[in-house]
Amino acid sequence: MKKIIPFLLVGLLILSGLNSVESKGRIEKEISAESKITVVPIACPNSQNNELKTHLVSYRSDTKEIKDIFKPVERVKSFLIFDYVIITTEDLYSAITSSLFLDWKEYIGYSVKIVNITDSEISSQSGEDLPQKIRNFLRSYYLDWGMEYLLIVADHDTIPMRYCYPDPTNHRFDIFDFTSGEVPTDYYYSDLSSSDSESWDFDGDGYFGEYGEDLPDFSPEIYVGRIPTSEKSKITYTLDKLVNFEQDTGDWKQNALHAGAFFYFNNEDNTGYPTMDGAKLSYYIEKDIMTGWNVSRYSEQEGLEKSIYVWPALTESAFIDDWRTGKYSIMNWQGHGWTNGVARKVWISDDGDGVPEYDEISWPYFITMSSNLDDDYPSVVTAESCYVGCPENSPDGNLGIDLLTDPTMGASIGVISSARSPYGSFDWPNSPGGSDSIIYEFNRFMINDSKKVGEAFYDSKYFCNYNYGWASYIEYIDMYTFNLYGDPALDIAGISLENSPPNKPTIEGSNEGNPGTEYTYCIVATDPENDTLYVKWDWDDGSSSDWLGPYESGTEVCDSHIWSEEDSYIISVTIEDEHGATVRAYKDVNIPRYKSLNANLQSIIERFLKEFPILQNLFYFLNNL
Repeated sequence: MKKIIPFLLVGLLILSGLNSVESKGRIEKEISAESKITVVPIACPNSQNNELKTHLVSYRSDTKEIKDIFKPVERVKSFLIFDYVIITTEDLYSAITSSLFLDWKEYIGYSVKIVNITDSEISSQSGEDLPQKIRNFLRSYYLDWGMEYLLIVADHDTIPMRYCYPDPTNHRFDIFDFTSGEVPTDYYYSDLSSSDSESWDFDGDGYFGEYGEDLPDFSPEIYVGRIPTSEKSKITYTLDKLVNFEQDTGDWKQNALHAGAFFYFNNEDNTGYPTMDGAKLSYYIEKDIMTGWNVSRYSEQEGLEKSIYVWPALTESAFIDDWRTGKYSIMNWQGHGWTNGVARKVWISDDGDGVPEYDEISWPYFITMSSNLDDDYPSVVTAESCYVGCPENSPDGNLGIDLLTDPTMGASIGVISSARSPYGSFDWPNSPGGSDSIIYEFNRFMINDSKKVGEAFYDSKYFCNYNYGWASYIEYIDMYTFNLYGDPALDIAGISLENSPPNKPTIEGSNEGNPGTEYTYCIVATDPENDTLYVKWDWDDGSSSDWLGPYESGTEVCDSHIWSEEDSYIISVTIEDEHGATVRAYKDVNIPRYKSLNANLQSIIERFLKEFPILQNLFYFLNNL
């Protein structure tokens, strides 16, 4: 019975009529299960066509009526406890709490909970590995907590994505060989409707997400993003950058930058296939979705075959200079990617047969790890390129990760990118589906439907799978390979502040101590608008102060506490202004066991010496040498 739950949910959605709305800019095409579509990988630079495998696919038989799809999960808001959950490690916890992120999220209405992977909520779960334990935790808590957004703060080595194997005949694992079978994905943490044995590993062979053998339904119960680094300074930098971006509501938020390179030339290597120009996707996004936006755009204008979209020539200098000096909230590019950059494809010469061939093609890069970028006006980036979003550490560098997390080039505020090689259709948008449709629908949901970045991303994948799903494992590759680096609840337009929260204080006081000893901690409570302030302390042992105050801005506020047990504590202080805006600061306090043992030992020694005055005098003599 449980194994048909995903199908029953879809049926209920259709019957209820809650799953269709009008949305401007949607591409609507008549599609048929009998249609045959040629799909190809968005290849890596320097790939030869005879190395690549084209696929003739059809649409699934149930993808005939195009609908906008709502999530099937209706949460009972009266039971909401934590709608925004962060999963990280104990070691990285302080990098999060020292940023502005938690206070900002709580100020704009989220209830945030940090769960470390060693906390009992996760560690007590059943599971063969950490991803399974995390997913079981999410399945156990997402309804009770009212969870909507999950932010994973750690790199892939620390908190792994789930490796899926879309092609059930290809279980070969080789990270940097695009013909291997594995595809890492965070979608595993989003689709929670059924247990692994009823969905992601339905056949029980230990290879997750196989087309035709496993049953993920792709319905996003929660929206997942990731800060893909375990470097503390980069985590704090990225979280603060997210806050600054969301607090900015400037007009530049309706500016976009587009760059499209050729994927394939007409009759390339005598294949008989038509031109596949990445700029087509940018053209339709601008034409159908970005009404009233200011768009700067680049296409391929060099070589023997030029783009029909006659825009300024795409070169690294033109594109990077524009991105660095301009102000763009969205950046859509299409090109041939690897972990360290993205290349154009230029037909530079011909041997006289009029056919573009491998040795007549060059691959100049238009963005690399050394491109001169900055983070003054960071963009939500969609990268229709292979390997740009590779989560594994690459010796060549990880462009998608660094664009978000590296202060020296952090030109992105969120990255939608592919961990491996995505697939597209030669005849898009006449034959919708694949990577082009995912990126198109993401832009539509985010811009026209004003969805948060994570909502737009996962809803776009679910929408495409539901409406344009290909009857092939290629469909699953595109579902898995795109991941979101960034905050899933990010509002690209920004959020206006009618009242600024108090300034974040620094907690002064001891970092360690002994059980049974009283310790005093102080802050200076300040507010940028000199509002009246109230203060509350939480001692992380189940006790807290009452609300203290009112205080004028600039007042020192102190309180004292005695811990009765040895442990590591994270104390916090909350400042609230007269309008209800809050800010919170944290401090680690260690009350270690060895301190108590040393104190007891010292007491025993002192009692012993009092019984033997000669030894006491010798002890003090030696101690003062």
